[in-house]
Amino acid sequence: MLSKLVEEKGEFELKYTFPNYFRSPLESWLSVCCKKDPNYPKSRVQSIYLESNLTESYQEKVNSDFFKTKYRVRWYETDYGRPFEEADKIPVFLENKMKIGTKRLKNRWIVETSFYKLSSENLNSQFHGCWYEMFSDKKEDFIPYLQPFVQISYTRKRFLDSITGSRLSLDYDIRVEKTNSSLLPPAHKIPLDVGVFEVKSKSNSPPHSLVYLTTNIVKKANFSKYEQCVSSLEI
Repeated sequence: MLSKLVEEKGEFELKYTFPNYFRSPLESWLSVCCKKDPNYPKSRVQSIYLESNLTESYQEKVNSDFFKTKYRVRWYETDYGRPFEEADKIPVFLENKMKIGTKRLKNRWIVETSFYKLSSENLNSQFHGCWYEMFSDKKEDFIPYLQPFVQISYTRKRFLDSITGSRLSLDYDIRVEKTNSSLLPPAHKIPLDVGVFEVKSKSNSPPHSLVYLTTNIVKKANFSKYEQCVSSLEI
């Protein structure tokens, strides 16, 4: 049962890319100049993206539409592919994310479910077929039928800008974990050759402390992990 609703409104999300070989020095720089997130400094992020029959969310990414929306199921693991607390059930986040340019709005519902089934069931299984019904129960407006499309994962390290409190994340080892075999080729699990640095705050520009980094070191990009991972498959 859906147990909690969290709404995030009016936040800007700035994205930058960097080559994988630069991840270590970039992480060292952030560790010195910023604070590590006190609650969630590091995790392996798992996300299942849901799609309509017309793959509308994916097409919005490919076409770089100004308005984008997506539905995903997300949970967090340790580096070793285990839950942070050993239990039969873990918290899973059902997210409806909308972007208007660089501004994002996100609705998030929390549900508990079996970690074993999340990890072991195929995306076209009956277990994963339940997500659409859960979204439909909470969304006030009509949404088309959605089915699991692809599961991607990456390691995320989180930091905070010491002055503004802006949330920073360093994402790397981005790869496809699973695909819906009736819609996509099998997952190859080969990481993308780039990582992503994200800045999330109430401002549409990076904090002053990050101006040199975002101007000279990392490259600002309209980058979607979802779109890049799906595009990397032999469709």
